[in-house]
Order: sequence, then C-alpha cells, then structure tokens
Amino acid sequence: MSDLSTLEHPISRMAGTSFSRERRWGMIGGIIGAIVGAGGFLIASLIQGEPWREMARSPYPLFFSRRELMPLDLYFVALLISGAVFLALALFFARIGRYPRTDAFGAILVGFVLSCLAGVILFLRLFAVLHG
Repeated sequence: MSDLSTLEHPISRMAGTSFSRERRWGMIGGIIGAIVGAGGFLIASLIQGEPWREMARSPYPLFFSRRELMPLDLYFVALLISGAVFLALALFFARIGRYPRTDAFGAILVGFVLSCLAGVILFLRLFAVLHG
C-alpha cells in the first residue's frame, strides 16, 4: 500500500490567481452593474411609462402593488436566470479555468450580486402585491 499523505502538500496563496484577470472581472462587474441599473430604470420609465416622481415617494414604487405581470417582472426574472448562469460558469472556471481562483471568484461575485438583486426586488414586488 502506498501512503497518500506523502502526496498532500499545501499550495501557495497566489497559485491560480492573476491580477490582470482580477481587473478584467472588476470591469465586467462594473459594466454589468451599470447596464442592469440603467436597464431597470429604462424599462420602468420608457416601456411601462411610470412617472419618475412616483418612483421615490414610498418604501417601494407604487406600481409594484399592481396585480399584473409587468415587463419589469420579466426583466428581473431574466436577471435572476443570468445570475444563475454566472454561478454555473463559476463552477466551470473552478474546474477547467487557467486561473481558477480568480475566474471562479469573479463569476461567483457577479452571479451572486445579480441573483440577490433580482431575488430581493422580486420578493419586494410580491410583498407589495400581497400587502399593497
């Protein structure tokens, strides 16, 4: 029998990381964040035709309490799905990526932020419909 403990050894803290990839994931996250924020605002104001002043009067916009499926709901469902895609991409990068720590963490962070944002807003919308 061979002793497997001789094969175990700790790796360095910097193994699997790349500073240029970290900057790239920072740019990707910033660009996606700006697109998501502007997209949500444009869908609410241009497609649904909601007035800007109505959006800031209460803890949530008054149109959240409507009992109908709105384009903004579909937008946030698509955002939730795209967050899940980034999270699945993180698994891929963790196993096959050239810099697994950097790429997996970047994809996890983007996917987590997108999923959480969409989930919280959809939950707030559900709360407004039920209690509004």
